[in-house]
Amino acid sequence: MNILITLPNELIEKIISGEKKFEMRKCMPKLMKLGEDGFFVVEKGTDEVRCWCRVDKAIETYLDHYSADWFASRLCVPEDYVKKYANGKKVYLWEIGKVLKLQDLTRGSLFVDRNPQQFAYCPLSYGESY
Repeated sequence: MNILITLPNELIEKIISGEKKFEMRKCMPKLMKLGEDGFFVVEKGTDEVRCWCRVDKAIETYLDHYSADWFASRLCVPEDYVKKYANGKKVYLWEIGKVLKLQDLTRGSLFVDRNPQQFAYCPLSYGESY
């Protein structure tokens, strides 16, 4: 099952360009099938869904100083942000596979009533009629 997440425009652009290789979250959707399902991305402060990303792998980890440095560039965020976010706790690094840029799709079309803080399940899969 696909999910919806919220990201700022600058990170969405880095996903679309292929620069951002991972998304970091504190939890893993239980209903997501890796290599098949993924996440829609709604732009922060809007209801515009900008892209869909397949999640090829999920890495469950505790990031230390060295791994935080390595993943920061692949997450397209500063190393200090990674360290503060992970803060010795378990995180999930979703490896971004196929990315599809979307147009004219809104959060409401995915039957989600507000931009999610962590994530929200979408009852539709990519490719179904919106």
